Amino acid sequence: MKPLNEVAATEHPSSDSLASEAELTALREQVAQLDRLAAIGQLTAGILHEIKNPLNFISSFARLSGDLVGELTDFAGKLPDTADAEDFTQVLDMLTANLTRIRENGARAERIILGMLAQTRGDGNHFEPTDVNALVEDFAKLAYQGVRAGNVNFNVSLKFALDPGLGMVTIAPYEFNRVIMNLVLNACYAVNERSEQQQDGYKPAISISSEKADDHIDIKIRDNGNGISDAVKSKLFTPFFTTKPVGKGTGLGLSLSRNIVQELHKGRLSVESTPGEFTEFTIRLPLGLPATT
Repeated sequence: MKPLNEVAATEHPSSDSLASEAELTALREQVAQLDRLAAIGQLTAGILHEIKNPLNFISSFARLSGDLVGELTDFAGKLPDTADAEDFTQVLDMLTANLTRIRENGARAERIILGMLAQTRGDGNHFEPTDVNALVEDFAKLAYQGVRAGNVNFNVSLKFALDPGLGMVTIAPYEFNRVIMNLVLNACYAVNERSEQQQDGYKPAISISSEKADDHIDIKIRDNGNGISDAVKSKLFTPFFTTKPVGKGTGLGLSLSRNIVQELHKGRLSVESTPGEFTEFTIRLPLGLPATT
């Protein structure tokens, strides 16, 4: 027969051992999720390559069609001044506007695909002059649509106030787009969580702004979700720390974002929040980074 103290120890494991077991289980879940994400990444790379080819055709034929419309416009200018000629010119103007929209949206889709392909190849540390406003808007909308794809009832007012004077800024775009996506995804999660808790009168909103100063640019992403307590804020950028349920997040998004901003770009990623009111992340990037890796 076992001594009583051994029986007690067996039947009542210590709180430390229970905590370690819980941590190990959580870590296993996180590793399993990372493995699933890696598999999804490989699949995504194949899909992106397949999408890229027809997209190139669309963009090329839109350009060729634009040239043809230009020739027709020149021809229309030589026609007699009649009602038919006027109608013909109006149709050409409409066709030109439609082709312009096709080219603009094709270019946007191409930027997104190239950015995501760079992620899968692991060559994201390349620095180059980048239209930061376009990148921010493209990947913020992509993150929002990603949330919508998993929850068709999710809606949020997504507002942009982007400084037109920002111009081209030297950054590592294929790494920086991960920062934007991570922060917007977190903002979407925050407003959705509050929306589920507070049905009446609450209007989910995310505002994204950019501003250029003498030696840096600031990008702010603000949501009117539940906010973050000081206790959580102190751990927010710790790897594997997450307040989300198991399966909803790896706890790596914010720590990776901070590394990309602070280690790679020599900038700063900070957060301000008032519980029950808002959370605002500020990305500050220095100007004048060299366009090299």
